[in-house]
Amino acid sequence: MGQTAADMFDYDQIWTSVYGDIQRLGPVHRHMRRLLTKLLNRIEFRSVLEIGCGPGTNVELLCRGRQIERFTGADISPWALEQARQRFGSLGQFVELDIERSHLDDVWDLVFCSLVMEHLPQDQAALEHMRAMAGRYLLISTMAGNFERYRAWDEKMGHVRNYQVGELEEKLRKAGFRVRESIYWGFPFYTPLVRTLQNHASTDTAHFGLGTRLLAQGLYWLYWLNSSRRGDLLIVLAEV
Repeated sequence: MGQTAADMFDYDQIWTSVYGDIQRLGPVHRHMRRLLTKLLNRIEFRSVLEIGCGPGTNVELLCRGRQIERFTGADISPWALEQARQRFGSLGQFVELDIERSHLDDVWDLVFCSLVMEHLPQDQAALEHMRAMAGRYLLISTMAGNFERYRAWDEKMGHVRNYQVGELEEKLRKAGFRVRESIYWGFPFYTPLVRTLQNHASTDTAHFGLGTRLLAQGLYWLYWLNSSRRGDLLIVLAEV
């Protein structure tokens, strides 16, 4: 196996200097959580494994209104895992894991992986490791589109790829999953308009000032007009 994301990037540094407010306040992230909630409401699960849990951003999304008997978060960043333990340690366990290289020796009803796949050079290996841990479902969100067109922004975020239409679905099938539903969201205001402008942006994505917060709120309302059939935010629900 070649290099993995853990070899290429310092995710302790990325979590503190790149991610942050964009996870909570970013308009794409907010709409992504809305779309993920719709899919989560269509499936039944009592145990959850989140791959790339970070500091616990998605814990409430995954547990809200449900009787979750077992929650596990996994990440390659010790800093992010410690933040998650401090916030949500009473709800579950948080473990260090390089999903491109290995998997845990257990099975969960739902394996959840949000905005991780675009970071992984060895994405097929990661999907196969997720298949080994998925008892019923896998729910993924990631980025589609033209990586070369948006390279400046994507590389700032630590991305190594954007998926072409149908590419991730085929890799999921190869890993042993059945694709249940795919959503491509974002056209026309996020894709290509704002994605193109992001290449030239110097905004601090970890710490939003007042102006950035107001812009993010305005884009959030504008993005209600985006299509859920075309665009560069990709969400796939698969089952075993």
